[in-house]
Amino acid sequence: MAILYTVFMKRKAVSKIISDCGVFVKRQFEGLSLQKAFGYLGIEVAFILLFLAADLLTKRYVYGGMVASGKDIIIIKEVLRLTPVQNTGASFGIFQGHTDILSVVSVVTLFFVAVFMIFSLKNRNGWLRVGLVILIAGGIGNLIDRFTLGYVRDFIYFELINFAVFNVADSGLTVGVVLILIYVIFYYRPEEKKPSETRIK
Repeated sequence: MAILYTVFMKRKAVSKIISDCGVFVKRQFEGLSLQKAFGYLGIEVAFILLFLAADLLTKRYVYGGMVASGKDIIIIKEVLRLTPVQNTGASFGIFQGHTDILSVVSVVTLFFVAVFMIFSLKNRNGWLRVGLVILIAGGIGNLIDRFTLGYVRDFIYFELINFAVFNVADSGLTVGVVLILIYVIFYYRPEEKKPSETRIK
């Protein structure tokens, strides 16, 4: 009897979790038609691909061109130059030599950010949406490098302040985080629960 009771309670707990998850999902898309949801998602995926293309193309032609020629490209003398650097760390050269760990962390992080992007489709705040798009694009750009090359191709160097060499994807990651923080600080408001949801059960 004790075993049956335990099995019954476990099944009941699992059913409750599944039910709660269903309610949560339904609430996230409440008031948003399927057509609109796919439309919003399609637009955001398109912008992710555009930003990703910009990152990969600059790495291939700008970085690749400098590697082939063996010469840097000076944009503003002693201020800004392009110079190819193989980065085995994270953005802006931190955590050097930990490519495998950073790859795993990047995959997990991108997964959760992508899930959040989908479940927050109803929230059309521009700061949040743009931040998520370029954050995901930047993360994918550097992840492709880590998986295919074992390092990230960096080439933008602010010589004036001796700043770490970075790339377009790093810029997306940084600006994306800043935009999301602006949203959280100035625009985010927790949803008020309905009376029926706050009553003591």
